[in-house]
Amino acid sequence: MRNSAFYVAFACAAALPAAAASAPLTIEQRLALLEQRLNRAEQQAHAAQQRAEAAERQTARAEQRALAAEQKMGALESRTERVEARAAVPPAPAKAPSDPVNDFQFTGYARAGMLVNSSGQGARGGPGISPASSIGGDAHIGRLGNEKDNYVELGFINNMHFRDGSWARFRAMVADGATNPDPWVQDNDSHHMNVRQIYVEMGDLPGFSGPAQHATLWAGKRFDRDNFDIHFTDSDIIFLGGTGGGINDLQWTPHWKSNFSVYARNFGDLGSDRYSDSDVQNLMFNVSNFYDNWQLMLTGMSAQGNDALKDHTSTTGSYAMRSDNSATHGLYAMLAYRDKTRFYGLAPGNSESALQLGNGLGAEARQPGSDGDLTENAKTLRFASYGIVPVSKNWSLAPSVIAQHSEDRYRDGDRYDWATFNLRASQALTHNFALLYEASWQYMDLKPNGRTYQDNGAVYRYQAVKGDLYKLTFAPTFKVGDVFDIKARPEIRLFATYMNWDTSLDGYALNDDFGSVGFTAGGTWNFGIQTEIWF
Repeated sequence: MRNSAFYVAFACAAALPAAAASAPLTIEQRLALLEQRLNRAEQQAHAAQQRAEAAERQTARAEQRALAAEQKMGALESRTERVEARAAVPPAPAKAPSDPVNDFQFTGYARAGMLVNSSGQGARGGPGISPASSIGGDAHIGRLGNEKDNYVELGFINNMHFRDGSWARFRAMVADGATNPDPWVQDNDSHHMNVRQIYVEMGDLPGFSGPAQHATLWAGKRFDRDNFDIHFTDSDIIFLGGTGGGINDLQWTPHWKSNFSVYARNFGDLGSDRYSDSDVQNLMFNVSNFYDNWQLMLTGMSAQGNDALKDHTSTTGSYAMRSDNSATHGLYAMLAYRDKTRFYGLAPGNSESALQLGNGLGAEARQPGSDGDLTENAKTLRFASYGIVPVSKNWSLAPSVIAQHSEDRYRDGDRYDWATFNLRASQALTHNFALLYEASWQYMDLKPNGRTYQDNGAVYRYQAVKGDLYKLTFAPTFKVGDVFDIKARPEIRLFATYMNWDTSLDGYALNDDFGSVGFTAGGTWNFGIQTEIWF
C-alpha cells in the first residue's frame, strides 16, 4: 500500500506540467489517465522484482555448484597427496626385508649340421684336424665349413637384488657335444653331456668399502670371467677355468683394477690304479691386473703327485705316453691388449692380442693348467691376435694369427713350432643374405724326439714332420638381424670346402686324421649345411 501511494503521488507530480500544457481535461479523465499510468508502473515494478528474484536464485545455484566443485577438487587433491605419499614410501614387503627380487635369464650357444665328402660319405673335419693340433689342442684352422659335431650350451642364470643395494647371481651351464648325426644318440663315446659351470657370485656388499666397494666375490665351478677367444678358428686366446673362488674388480684407481682367484682342476683320465681322477689336482693361483685396455695376468701352479704317473698314457686323451719327468709346478704369464672400438688403432672395429709364455705346467698357453703331460723343463712362447673391420658398406673382414714355439714340452729335446693365419670375409648382398669366404694357412715343424703313443695295443713313435696345410671355404648364408655384422647370429649356411696339405704330414701318427683312408694329401672336398646361434 505504501508503494501504491508513492507511485500515485509520483504520477500526479509528473502529470501536472503535461496537463497544464494541454487542453483542459475533466477530473474524471485525469483520474482515469493517472490510474492507467499507475497500473503500468506496478506491472514494471513487479517484473523487475521477478527478475531480481530469478537472479538471486541463479546466483545461489552458481554458488552451490562452485562449492561442490571446490569440495571435489579438495577430495581429488587429498587423494593425490595420499598416492604421492604412498609412492614416496616403499610399501611394506610381504616378505622379510632381506628377501631378494629375482629375475631369470636363459642363454645359449649351438651349432649343428652335416659334413660329407665328395664321395657322399661322412667327412673328416674340425678346426683341430691337423697334426699340429695334437700339441695342446691349439693349432686350429678356420672352422667355417669344417665342423661335423653338434654342440650345445644352455645357460640358466638367476639374478637376485636386495634392498640394501647388494646383489647375487647363480649360474649353471649344461653342455653336450656329439659327432653322431642320428636324431637320438645313446650314452656312449659319441657325445658328452656335462655341467660345465655352476657357481654363485655376489657384489656391492654394504660392508665393503674403499677399493672393494664394488668388488665381486665368487665361488664354484666356472670359466674365468675374463676369458676371450678367436671365434672364427674356435681357438681360445686364454681359457682359465676350474673349481675355486676369488674376488674380482678391486678398483685401486679409476684406470686400474685387479682380480684374484684360485682354481683347482685335474688332468682327465690319469691312466693309473694308484690315483683316482680327482686325487691329483693342479692348484692355480691367479692374479690379473687391468689398466684401461691392458691386462697383465700371472699364474702359479702346483700339482703334487703328478710326477708319480710316468709310463702311463696321456692325461689329455691323445693316447700318448707320459714323460718320465712330468712337472709338478709351473708359472704362466700373459700380456694382453683388447680394444673394443678400433681395429689395431687404424679404423673402427675391434681387435684383441696376447703374448703368453710359461714353463713347467704353465707351458700350456691356451688353457693354462690343463696339460699334465708337460715336463718340468717345458717352455712355451705364444702370440695370438685377431680383429674385425668393416671395409665398406657391404664387406667385413676378420683376420687372425696364432703362432707358438715349444721346447722340452713332452720329452727333453723336443721342439714344436707352428703358425696359423686365417681370414674370414663377409659380403652382404641383401638384408637377409650374405656370402661368407674363409681362407686358412698353417705351417708346422714338429720334432717329437721319441714321444710315443699307443694304437691297438702296440706302442709307436710320433714322427718328425714339416709342412703346410691350407683350406678354402665358400658359404652362402642366410641371416636375420644385422646382416652387415659378421658376428651376428643366427645363421644358416650352405658350404663347400677344399683342403690340401703336404704329403709328409700324413706320416705323423697312425691314429690321427691325416693319412687315414680317404683323407690323404692331394686335395679333398667337403660339403654340407650348418646352423649356428648364440643369445
